[in-house]
Amino acid sequence: MSATLTSPALEQFEALDWPVRTVENWRFGSWKEANLSGLELVGSGISGKLPKPLEGFTRFVFENGTLVSGSHDSVVLTEESFGPKSRLGSPKLAALHTAKSDHGLHIKSATDLSVEVIHFVSGEGLLLPGIVIEAEAGANIRVVKRFISVDNSAATILAATDVRIAENAHATCLVTQELNLKSKFIRFSDSTLKASSTAKLAVIHTGAKWVREETYSTVDGMDARSEILSVALPSTGQEYDQRTFQHHGARNTYSELLFKNTLFGKAKTIFSGLIFVDEGAHGTDAYQTCRNLMMTDECEANSMPGLEINADDVKCSHGSTSSRVSDEEIFYLMARGIPSKDARNLVAQGFSVEAIEKLEDEQLEALALEVVERKFTSVE
Repeated sequence: MSATLTSPALEQFEALDWPVRTVENWRFGSWKEANLSGLELVGSGISGKLPKPLEGFTRFVFENGTLVSGSHDSVVLTEESFGPKSRLGSPKLAALHTAKSDHGLHIKSATDLSVEVIHFVSGEGLLLPGIVIEAEAGANIRVVKRFISVDNSAATILAATDVRIAENAHATCLVTQELNLKSKFIRFSDSTLKASSTAKLAVIHTGAKWVREETYSTVDGMDARSEILSVALPSTGQEYDQRTFQHHGARNTYSELLFKNTLFGKAKTIFSGLIFVDEGAHGTDAYQTCRNLMMTDECEANSMPGLEINADDVKCSHGSTSSRVSDEEIFYLMARGIPSKDARNLVAQGFSVEAIEKLEDEQLEALALEVVERKFTSVE
């Protein structure tokens, strides 16, 4: 990537190295895909067909880095990165976002607010959107972000999300990644929860040839509750690499992570997650689950859950399972006149529903199911 050293952020970016094979946070992952050297920023974009509006949501629409519609008193368009940090293996990519991102949104509200952000992506090159979501005390904020390809170009999206939830506030954020199969998608997702706050943070992955997702949740106030949800549906030629960290820093906190991966063809997934409980964070209640449904003998799922507990009186569990579609289930459906392919897809869709239902929001659940169903209809 050509760059003139004009700021400390650019200097930091140049001083860091791209990921290499020996970094533990890149174990099993395609670390070479993260080398974005020589990639220039994407140019102006084009529009696509707008999805049906969500009732009660204020809509913002971007064509690549340009905001073409949308305004609200609690939403500010920014012209620089908020400076994401990578604690899970990608400091150079985080520095790249800090140095080069020139657009994003800052959502801040002390009242109830619902915002939908659509990113229409086109052309070849690098796109670096960012968003900060601040739920002030007592607020309930819902945010939907959709990344949608409108052509078949090989775009690379390096996105960053920072969710900050004050005492007694609530935030729900649903991200859908619906890019074409030439694109790359990299996202840093950080959240910080204060006392008695709650968060539901969910992502649906159906597109892109390569995905790297780094999710870091800090549950930093008593009685705070964090839920991290993911549904991923890769097929042949797609690799999804997901790294997570649930950090409990206060007493009587709760977190639950549920990732459901359905793999088709020669797809590949990597999940690496850690629950970390600080000294003094007694009463922590934390769960981490990654479940992989293998639709063929050729797909590959790698899962590495972990725990590090430094407090007493805690309940923590982690686990991962990988399984094939049950022949008995398929036989049962086929005996009732459902073709084999449709039967398998019905079982796989049902597998994904558990994570989607945890959103506990009918509109967002319907949107997530729509995106998931579209993927199933395209899989051979």
